[in-house]
Amino acid sequence: MQAQRLVAVLLITLMAHAGAAGQARSRRRVPAPASKSVVGIEAIDFENYTYTLEGRSYKLIGGYYAKGVAPEAQWELRVAEAPYYGDLTGDGRNEAVVVLSHGAVGGPHTVEARVYTLRDGRPAQLFSFPVADALSCDLDHYVDLDDGKVRVESVHGRAGRCEHNEIREYRWDGGKFMAVGDAKTMPCRCM
Repeated sequence: MQAQRLVAVLLITLMAHAGAAGQARSRRRVPAPASKSVVGIEAIDFENYTYTLEGRSYKLIGGYYAKGVAPEAQWELRVAEAPYYGDLTGDGRNEAVVVLSHGAVGGPHTVEARVYTLRDGRPAQLFSFPVADALSCDLDHYVDLDDGKVRVESVHGRAGRCEHNEIREYRWDGGKFMAVGDAKTMPCRCM
């Protein structure tokens, strides 16, 4: 009986000690609040980034992602041109504009220009400009930034063929990008 009491007291003492040690360890694991880092969006590697498209995530490597859909067809998502950087919202910090192209390899592609900003140190998509919808037309550039405005050249057509291009400027109004002036229509300049 005395041996059982001794074992019980010993077990209670060990459990209390283990609980206190565990609490001390968990208190030590809590990191101190991180100081706000001053990292610009230029530090984000958009060519090795995970993009969401139609509810699915795609990890680009070197600006490219490919997936075999069928033995004779392959689908791709790629960065169509290097990102552009500029303060587009008037907050004193740069945003990034990334042009993405996706579709069947060698076939018509859908192209969009996405504007990203930093929120809590992470890229967040702010807006998307449609550039081309299922067309076989590549441009040497789709976007220009000028004095806080985004100039987007979009491709318009039917049945996978370009009929004309339009250049339109947009400015941030505090909640979204709004068109500034009229669109300029031009002949196709597909490469």
